[in-house]
Amino acid sequence: MSNEFNFKPQVSVSLREKVTNDIREAILSGHLKPGQRIRETEVAEQMGVSRGPIREAIRQLEREGLMVSQPYRETVVADIDLNEVRDILIPIRFQLEWFVVKTYLDRMTDSFFDELQSIVDRMTLLSTARDTEQIAAEDFRFHDTVIALAHERTVKLSWQSIQYQIRLHFNKNASFYDIDKVPGDHQLLLDKLRGRQLNEIQDELLRHIRGDESFLCYTS
Repeated sequence: MSNEFNFKPQVSVSLREKVTNDIREAILSGHLKPGQRIRETEVAEQMGVSRGPIREAIRQLEREGLMVSQPYRETVVADIDLNEVRDILIPIRFQLEWFVVKTYLDRMTDSFFDELQSIVDRMTLLSTARDTEQIAAEDFRFHDTVIALAHERTVKLSWQSIQYQIRLHFNKNASFYDIDKVPGDHQLLLDKLRGRQLNEIQDELLRHIRGDESFLCYTS
């Protein structure tokens, strides 16, 4: 692994969830790059824990699509390519969010819209500060807030199964994004949601998720 990044020592060896969260954050923040090798012994030493919690964390992150391990071979940070994003993740993401919108539009209250507006406003401030990492976090908080309206367990489980891979794609291709457009793209979608016209919402949601402007959805 790169010598420029070190994991923080852990307070307790029993904090498996904290170990998992810290490794996940290192991946999603770009400190650990796609294809980078992860050595259990090295991570355990940096965190000050035994290899057991590291091994359990790696298994969890494999289920989330953030790591790849093969028997008798190295464990590496997962990568994601154009075809997976374009042909799998984008269609699944659209179907999930569109289902929630058309099913729960009548439950989108003024307080719900105010919450989304506060996220967009924060994006605007972060865009001015050029804080790409936090903009990504607010982006996903916006969409998490929409998904949270759903009562269907399948919707939530499906979203959980793809959200980290979407963030992995975002971070990998951050240099291609026009960060200045991110707040505006979300404002457009929020305005369509407020208008409650399903055909207009569907068009804007599809454009938003495909990334016709800010999100190029490919890597060179």
